[in-house]
Amino acid sequence: MVVLILVIMLAVLVYGLQSDVQREAAVSGNVRDDLRAAYLAQMALIRGQVILRLDKASDYDSLNEEWSKPLSWEGETWGDDGSSEGDRPKDPMVLISDEDRKFNLLMLVRGTEDQQKEAAEVLKRLIDICRRTDERLEGTSERLGEKILDGTPRNTRNLGEDSDVNTATLVSNLVKYLQERLTEESDELEFTATEDGDVRSMKKQTPYEMLTLGELLQVEGWTEKLLYGPVRKADAPIEKGSSDEPEEYRPWNELTDEERFEQTRAAVESADLRSRDPNPLGIIHYLTLYTSGRININTASRELLLALDADLTWDVVDQILTAREQDRQDVAEAEETGEIPVDEPPPEGEEEEEEDKASFRAQDIAAYAAFVTRVSGEQTEEGAAAPEIKDFTEEIFNRFKPWLTVRSTVYSVEASATAGKVTHSIRAVYRRTGSNQAAAPAAPAAGQPAPATPAAPAEGEAAEDGFPPEPKIKLTLLFRDVAIR
Repeated sequence: MVVLILVIMLAVLVYGLQSDVQREAAVSGNVRDDLRAAYLAQMALIRGQVILRLDKASDYDSLNEEWSKPLSWEGETWGDDGSSEGDRPKDPMVLISDEDRKFNLLMLVRGTEDQQKEAAEVLKRLIDICRRTDERLEGTSERLGEKILDGTPRNTRNLGEDSDVNTATLVSNLVKYLQERLTEESDELEFTATEDGDVRSMKKQTPYEMLTLGELLQVEGWTEKLLYGPVRKADAPIEKGSSDEPEEYRPWNELTDEERFEQTRAAVESADLRSRDPNPLGIIHYLTLYTSGRININTASRELLLALDADLTWDVVDQILTAREQDRQDVAEAEETGEIPVDEPPPEGEEEEEEDKASFRAQDIAAYAAFVTRVSGEQTEEGAAAPEIKDFTEEIFNRFKPWLTVRSTVYSVEASATAGKVTHSIRAVYRRTGSNQAAAPAAPAAGQPAPATPAAPAEGEAAEDGFPPEPKIKLTLLFRDVAIR
């Protein structure tokens, strides 16, 4: 009996010790994965900053630049040069997008009274377009000879609980919300919104009218389906014999970080394809809080361009998108068919410079005639009549021209890294200033010799101290958010 009791006590002690060891090992593993994921996400964020600071095009920003292309980690060892391939961490994900492609909600309470009214009308049209209730989305494109949005009737709302809230009420509630936050005593205000019986209250956290777009859920009538749209489950392989019917929609807050990142990436990279989807779209992908209010015509989506003026038609906007993307589409089609044109090498002693002919420049949106010529692609001889675009007049151009720009000044960098069961996601918004292009030297005064200037190192050549020249572009952090799961 004594021996049996001792064996039982020893077994209990061993089991307890083993449980403690396993728990400590799990905690140590989580700490290790957390630190590793944090470093990987931070490194990916810095990689995005470097890409933005090395930009060479200072007079325009477009979807043809390096920051808008997928990021490659080929050749990166992550500091594990001697480790096996199976020990390598999963490559972090980085997504860079400009905020100037979006509509700034704060324009509803900024500027003159007329500007605020115009901003409210733009937001109303944008909501109707995302809900698929705008009349311009019906019918057939005369220029393309095909039905718009695959010909699906535009009566489909599929909005769930927000279907009874009309667009004017949504905008009115938002304007009231922002105006209340402009008052001095707004720091003491408490905003409450009710959805499906869930009452949420939140006191104002900052001196700004609104810090994040998530605060829109505090505005009456603004719901998750309106903001994020119907979100599908992550794509999964269809097993043999299974149903091909689409899976049920999941709320945005139920998605994993990786699913959210992929949804955001798809919203940015597949903007034109998504614009032909007959289902309602989430409006949050078209909204921002950090820009001056101008819209970059080189990166703006079809939905936002349509919303800028009530008289803009689908065909006119389609011509604008074609004009800015035709060169890129031609290259993509050539790569698919294998008919890649062979460019002649530049003359000896001269460097080949890549010219982006697809993107709009400042002179292209300066006047009606220049804009029409650029969009139509028709060159006119001197003295000949300027080309025309059907259903697009100079009056329409003058109304939506104040919204346009060709430069983006605010960028969002999203980085996400996973190690083990821990995922770190960082989203940072930066304002970019400066230019990497060397300024032209000032002309000397009359009778004065030109000042001697030291020769700058050639591109890619290191300076005298052995380091590459410091980029002149600066990034100012406007917002940063870190999520750990």
